[in-house]
Amino acid sequence: MKKLLLASTALVGMAGAAAAEMSLSGYAEIGIKGGDYAGGNTQFHNDVVVNFNFSGETDNGLSFGGKVQLDDTNGSGAINGAPTFDDEAFWVSGTFGKVTLGETDGAFDWALSEIYSGTAITDDHSTHAGAYWFTGLDGTQDNQIMRYEYSFGDVGVALSVEQDTNGAGSDDIWAVGLKWSGDLGGTAVNVGLGFQDNGTTDVAGISFGATLAGGFGINLGYASGDLTPSGYGTANDDWIGIGVSYTSGPLLLGANYGEYDSGNDGWGVVVNYDLGGGAVAMAGYGDGTLGNSWSMGLGLSF
Repeated sequence: MKKLLLASTALVGMAGAAAAEMSLSGYAEIGIKGGDYAGGNTQFHNDVVVNFNFSGETDNGLSFGGKVQLDDTNGSGAINGAPTFDDEAFWVSGTFGKVTLGETDGAFDWALSEIYSGTAITDDHSTHAGAYWFTGLDGTQDNQIMRYEYSFGDVGVALSVEQDTNGAGSDDIWAVGLKWSGDLGGTAVNVGLGFQDNGTTDVAGISFGATLAGGFGINLGYASGDLTPSGYGTANDDWIGIGVSYTSGPLLLGANYGEYDSGNDGWGVVVNYDLGGGAVAMAGYGDGTLGNSWSMGLGLSF
């Protein structure tokens, strides 16, 4: 849900008519954070990740690739954590569509767009008590998801499955998603629909987004069902949220509000300023029924 980084350094190997490539990129954050939540003392923040991105093509035209993230196990308020791999996923695509396997979005999350814009070093604007990220039931079993997706024109469809942790299949998580994006009279619009079921509980959702003239944007979201994986909902809950944004050159401003029918709610604001060269100044604030948090600092892409 945080930053998706593109390649900056490439190692290329050639074999006949086929090509394979591995690229390396990095991202770091430095700043300060705090709040009145449990453990929310004001302290310095630092975080760093290294990304390995892979891509290739077979002699008969099939594309394949993947990504692996190298992160550390310590919290953002400490240094010298042990390295660990995360977000491992690989894919193959062709005229039949695309198949991805690993720690990737299920079809529910794939189809739906979050209401949040911008970023903060601890994502305060999007982690308050009213936040929901359309992650659905992803990661509640073995966190190894297979997703098939196919696009025709402006429409995309996907089907995914995440197996029971022991592979027995009794609680496999199935999901289906549908999304559309297009231009309506100069306004870029996107709509997503998704449903996910694990045999015991399920979740359904819808999202809508529009980029308006003058740099304004709006996003709406609704979800119903088992919202416990978010940490703020219940097993039989409803959530609704709205986000607005404004972009002018290097400046981005965002605000959002979300609430659960079971009681939790919250709001957040974020400011980003692109300094160029891969550096972004950012500040975020979130407040809700479980407390508030804030952060400010720099995000550095390499």
